[in-house]
Amino acid sequence: MLDQPRYKPIALPMYDWPEVRAETEGLECELSRAIFKALDICPAQIWNWRPDQDELPTRWANRGLLLSQTCGYPLVTFLQGKVEPLLTPHYDAPGCEGPLYCSHILVRAGSGCDRLEELAGKRAAFNSRDSQSGYNAFRHCVAQIAGGKAFFGGTLETGGHLKSMEAVASGKADVCCTDAVCLDLVRRVRPELFSSLKAIGRSRQVPGLPLVTAAGHPRDVIENIRAAAVSVFEARKTQESRERLGIRGFSVLSSDDYRPLIEMRLEAENLGYPELV
Repeated sequence: MLDQPRYKPIALPMYDWPEVRAETEGLECELSRAIFKALDICPAQIWNWRPDQDELPTRWANRGLLLSQTCGYPLVTFLQGKVEPLLTPHYDAPGCEGPLYCSHILVRAGSGCDRLEELAGKRAAFNSRDSQSGYNAFRHCVAQIAGGKAFFGGTLETGGHLKSMEAVASGKADVCCTDAVCLDLVRRVRPELFSSLKAIGRSRQVPGLPLVTAAGHPRDVIENIRAAAVSVFEARKTQESRERLGIRGFSVLSSDDYRPLIEMRLEAENLGYPELV
């Protein structure tokens, strides 16, 4: 049992859209039950909060974190040494293969643009600078053709993948880069938005979004949390929720397995393109 009197709860914030809120919450509840039981934690000890996207970096870095899902790029940058990956879900979406996923470069359908090279001087939307798909993978793709110079005429930081896609669809931006899971979720739950977009390219595949816990927990606590999470991801009781969320399995990966994300940044920097511009 942990000695701390209060702990951060279990939350899966990365694909927590209103259309799949019930399924996400169902999976969170089962993870909570399993982990609380494994650690002998009374639910009354848990702070009752719903994660705000603007506060996620602080939530992830909290030393009392039990379980959450983060983007792979924060895992290997500002969260390095602060969290430990527990398992990486497998998503059933085009561009995903086992624990790997890719990012899709999107333009407006009917824009007449079919290649990234045609977007020189246009406006790019991205969700945040700490995003693997929205920024790091996007930067890496553009670096291959930018010749070490500014490529876009301007950029727009939107705060979320969905907002980036909406910006492109509405004409506020000309292009964005979104992860394969988000794009498939749009296809399934927001078909009008999906039909207004067109994919013209994709990034290389890298490990997807991991479930993490605080790295400062004792080793036996971390392993107990992982075992509890695995049991939930294998349970028949959660199968319907997992399928609705596009989850078809999981892998246990280490932080070292996420090294390719840093390599993408380094490759872009070596090509003289350290920022998405």
